[in-house]
Amino acid sequence: MLYNFIVFVVVMFLAGLSLWLLSVAVAPRDPHPVKEDTYECGLPAPEPIIASVNFQYYFYAIIFIAMDIAGVFFVLYSIGKGDPKFGWIFILFSLLLMIPLSYIMVGGNRR
Repeated sequence: MLYNFIVFVVVMFLAGLSLWLLSVAVAPRDPHPVKEDTYECGLPAPEPIIASVNFQYYFYAIIFIAMDIAGVFFVLYSIGKGDPKFGWIFILFSLLLMIPLSYIMVGGNRR
């Protein structure tokens, strides 16, 4: 069993390495200022662009990921058929997940 895993890891590493070497060998290298310029709707930008993203969007993305992990955890719990040790981990994880959720619900990210 361990032998199959080692063979799999080695084959995947070699496949990744060969694809990377192929991309280095074949990829065109022609940097040009026009290619690296910022465009808005297909036209050059009228003024310099300062890319800034509000932290609020990242915050909601992190909460989404946490809830997604919780969903996976709930499915694993339902598959585990109620092992008592796993049940306590489930309860602890659910309580820890309530901290960021309650922070959002009270409006903690408002400015």
